[in-house]
Amino acid sequence: MALFRERFPALADMLAADIQAFESRGEEAFPFAVAAAKNGEATAVEAGVPLHSKYNPGREAVQQVSVFSAEQHAAGLFLGFGLGFAPAVFARQHPDVPLVLVEPDPAHLFAAFCVTDWQDVLRHGQLVFAVKASAASTAALLAQYKSSALCTIAVPAWQAHAKDFFEEVGAALRRSRQKEEINTNTLEKFAHLWLSNSCRNLHFIAALDGVDKFRGAAAAQQPALPFIVLAAGPSLATVLPHLAALKERAVLVCVDTALHSCLSAGVEPDFIVLVDPQYACAMHLEFLASPSSVLITESAAWPSVFRFPCKEIVLCSSLFPIGQYFEKQLGSKGRLGAGGSVTTTAWDFARSCGAQEIYIAGMDLGFPGGQTHIRGSQFEERAHRLSGRLHTAENSTADSLMSAHPAYAKDYHGNPLLTDSRMSVFAWWFESNCAQAQADAVQTYTLTPQSLAIEGIQVAAVTQLLERPAAPEAKAAFFRKAEERAAAGRAAREAQALPSYDEVLRSFLQNLETLSELARKGLQLCEKGIRNRLKAPQVFPELERIDRQILCSGAKEAAALVFPTERHLKELSADLPQEPQLRSLCYSRLIYTELLKAVQEYRNALGQQ
Repeated sequence: MALFRERFPALADMLAADIQAFESRGEEAFPFAVAAAKNGEATAVEAGVPLHSKYNPGREAVQQVSVFSAEQHAAGLFLGFGLGFAPAVFARQHPDVPLVLVEPDPAHLFAAFCVTDWQDVLRHGQLVFAVKASAASTAALLAQYKSSALCTIAVPAWQAHAKDFFEEVGAALRRSRQKEEINTNTLEKFAHLWLSNSCRNLHFIAALDGVDKFRGAAAAQQPALPFIVLAAGPSLATVLPHLAALKERAVLVCVDTALHSCLSAGVEPDFIVLVDPQYACAMHLEFLASPSSVLITESAAWPSVFRFPCKEIVLCSSLFPIGQYFEKQLGSKGRLGAGGSVTTTAWDFARSCGAQEIYIAGMDLGFPGGQTHIRGSQFEERAHRLSGRLHTAENSTADSLMSAHPAYAKDYHGNPLLTDSRMSVFAWWFESNCAQAQADAVQTYTLTPQSLAIEGIQVAAVTQLLERPAAPEAKAAFFRKAEERAAAGRAAREAQALPSYDEVLRSFLQNLETLSELARKGLQLCEKGIRNRLKAPQVFPELERIDRQILCSGAKEAAALVFPTERHLKELSADLPQEPQLRSLCYSRLIYTELLKAVQEYRNALGQQ
């Protein structure tokens, strides 16, 4: 306990009452019964269930920790720990690897302190404790680590006393891993498209305003100006007849997939959000026009998006390295949240504008009535255009319904709703972000109760909005304030004397050339060491110097966009020699080769030879 107080004084202060209560009761406060194992070590039984081996708890702990692999994992996570045998083994075996211990009940931790030796754990250089934290706070803590790189050690007996807590934390970890898997798959599939689009659209970063000019512009409006986010789920059809009246009373933020339906209803939304770089998403705007709308997009969008007939095009900050590189030099556009669905970005835009009430319509995150999208959407029309005798539109619908581990959940009325694993990731994003928004007095509602029920989003009737008076003055004031902010931003950038687009482009190309030269030098050194192993000891210090220079390069993050993912690198390196020194040289050669490919792809996209 003295070590615990010394190492974590703030946490000890927070748990002072728990510590005092535990120490005043002594062994009566133990949540488990302590016994001796066959080998003489201590063990424990809680609610009739052994927490450790009855024969050799120490050997069992070594086996539990053996699942950790330095090549695959970057941290050890214990969800519960019994008496602490396994964390102690981990601390001794991996003194330089982050060690995270999670326990919602302080009494379990303090009792373990009384029974086994925790000195190795408490002296571990990268120890993190999550004690008496809520499941949400614990999940937020674990979000700082790449979930796929966490070696999670969890024994059901350690978790039985707080089963619901550990199930919630485990579910958050599974969602995080699923999201990382989706992100990796997306990066491997679309990275080259993002690079191509970004390079063709780079000049727009200097030419167009950013969404930052709308940030907080609705916050001071009295009465409050509501925002309505329009998604393209089947339930949007129930709101379309009221859309014209709703536009008089609220700011309409429409995702690209729902635009066709809005225009068919005779209403041009105030904002259209399109941030997906795929050509299929650009098709949602094809042959349409919305002269009174502001289009929000990002620099990696399909180039035809920037020719869409509208009132204005504004950029949000790019999610991709080359866009981020240019924004860093030319000025940020304003970051918006990205939860895997354009609706998450639209919601976050409404929140950033200062809206206190955000209403969502058509965000079904499921398939009400067996439909995937609202009638007339590009998704449905494309299915009809591509249908044939052997693959009908119904086949396309069935593929959408069944392609991602379908399962049943509940809508806001408690009725069963078919959904899938992709939708659960989006729902989790809204659940966590809406909870954070509520702390800032921002409430989210749904106008379509047929949608997947999400904790933190309440049901509201369309009539509640229709009963409000029209708010043309408030909307006009919102847009005026945004323009005033944009003018002030332009003046501030001029005063800062930021570099021109052409200057930033030249600097970027120079950085690419530096990367290319370093990669070629690294390749030559690797070949030298592979051909003559006796020279390898001389090669490694030179390679380390080159690697440090690469890490200092201004273009390294941009090159990472089309650099192989960690998963792809493992595949590429699977057949490398196993002898450590030779494998290291071959792996470095692989890295430099892929880096040269990335640099050349940028040169090609930017028209350089």
